[in-house]
Amino acid sequence: MSQKTFDFVIPLFRIRWNTRAVLEGITTHYQPRAIHVIAPTPEAQALKKISQDWQTAPLYTHEEETFFHKCGLTKEKICAELDLGQSLYTPGWFYQQLLKLGAFEGIEDLSEWYVVWDSDLLPVDTWQLIDEQEQTTKHSFALIQHNGWGNANIVSKWDKWICSVLGVVPLTDHEGTFVPHHMWFKQEHLKSFARQINTYYKSTAHWLLLMMRSANEFGTFSEYWSYVSWVAAQATDDLAFYPYEQYGATTERFFDDGTGQFSAALKRHQSSLSDSVDSFSPSYAEVASFIRDEYGSDAMPSSLSFESSPRHLKKDRKNMHIEELRSRWNPRNPNAADDTKEPTLTLT
Repeated sequence: MSQKTFDFVIPLFRIRWNTRAVLEGITTHYQPRAIHVIAPTPEAQALKKISQDWQTAPLYTHEEETFFHKCGLTKEKICAELDLGQSLYTPGWFYQQLLKLGAFEGIEDLSEWYVVWDSDLLPVDTWQLIDEQEQTTKHSFALIQHNGWGNANIVSKWDKWICSVLGVVPLTDHEGTFVPHHMWFKQEHLKSFARQINTYYKSTAHWLLLMMRSANEFGTFSEYWSYVSWVAAQATDDLAFYPYEQYGATTERFFDDGTGQFSAALKRHQSSLSDSVDSFSPSYAEVASFIRDEYGSDAMPSSLSFESSPRHLKKDRKNMHIEELRSRWNPRNPNAADDTKEPTLTLT
């Protein structure tokens, strides 16, 4: 298989108004061989049906409850390993991370290099994933989350997990985080990553079960940061990324479950007569046209992240990411309405 031939893997909790646009946007910009969506059974079955006339690469749906059946595992069995009591994190949140890291265990004939992409991330003025340099091919992702914001307590737990379980130094960047909402994974490195989990726990239990048990020990883990730190230590030539200033500086993140400012403006743009969120599923071409008209002579965003959790409406400004603070679509941003200039921020 050519290194230019690759698949996408997308864990999806629920079909939302932007799902079609994201899948068509991925197809438009990256032309993957296939897109594999892993979702709860009702969502997987519904997506298979409603996507028939969408303009996407070949789309395959997988039911998350039995995704790891070839390993003799179910979602219920894996999640049963978690025993955190009162926690910010649900078993499903951890399980989504395992779907990303373990996609090669559940998808037959998955490409050696595959891209995991968060289901709410819309590519706009986006980055290239394949970067050909002379006789080499780089599989590059983009740093699109600034490291000056975030929960320091959680980050320290991720750091400890990487140091302890993987036995490597966590990879850091002067400006961006390695939680970029998308990632290139290579099966070769994921398999050695899995073996390291077994080595650390001195156990022959399946590594997915051990990953979930590790959350009991450390409180949490980060799939993306753990993986890039492992690759940086094991095969640095297979690690390539664009700096935050190149694409992260224009990305935006904001709440929009179909009732937010972006979708409301898009509906007005389309002169839509329907107020039903359920029936609102614009194509990528429609969304891209709206964005071009809306931003006009302003710099186009590299990507947009449509957060669906209402907690993003309740955040104190001190707890927001800079990607939220700069967004014209964040209702908590004083510049969001008519003034679209970025707020002045002091980095610490």
